[in-house]
Amino acid sequence: MILIPCLIFSTNLMAQSAQTDTTPKQKGQQTYYLISRSSEDSTRSIFNFKAAPIYVRTTPFSIYTGAGNPRDRIAQNIEVGKSFDVIDLGIAFGRNSLRPDTSLFLEGRVTMDVANYGIFANEMTIGAGRVFDKQGSLMLELTYNIVAQVAPRVGIGLTTGYYDFSSEFTDSSKTFYGIFLRFGLLRTDSGGLLGTGRGRPIRVGRPRRVHGR
Repeated sequence: MILIPCLIFSTNLMAQSAQTDTTPKQKGQQTYYLISRSSEDSTRSIFNFKAAPIYVRTTPFSIYTGAGNPRDRIAQNIEVGKSFDVIDLGIAFGRNSLRPDTSLFLEGRVTMDVANYGIFANEMTIGAGRVFDKQGSLMLELTYNIVAQVAPRVGIGLTTGYYDFSSEFTDSSKTFYGIFLRFGLLRTDSGGLLGTGRGRPIRVGRPRRVHGR
């Protein structure tokens, strides 16, 4: 008769212990779910072409490595597009040398904000286009940028990357270094755009800061 109350008492203690162990875990899972979920579906809200702000990038000076006349090694371009939080989608028009005629190109670019630290940000660009030369060369690009937000709508940065040119009979690869300017909306510490009226989820333990402030 004494064993029955003891068994009931021990069963209640085990149940309370299990409930105590799982409660913090359940609270943690709920907190993570709320933080990691935006109030909108990001696949629909981010790529809103009509509401996305316009940006402009210009590279007044970049130089290819290797031997050659400086006029044949200096490249310039300007890019116009729209920003979707951490992503810039744009069209670039430029020239691969300071000589006229055959060095002009037109290229589509995708630039992604990879990391941020204070006013500085690291970006990666992938592009594809065409050079208007006799061969009609295909132009592919892979570029890395370090940009500093020096004003609410102005950033200045360093760029380095690779251009690959290819046609039916020729191909070449070039490495370049240069400087560029970006005119567009200010980005927050998490990479989102400031001034679009829609915020991004804030990470745990990381305050939401604004570049340049």
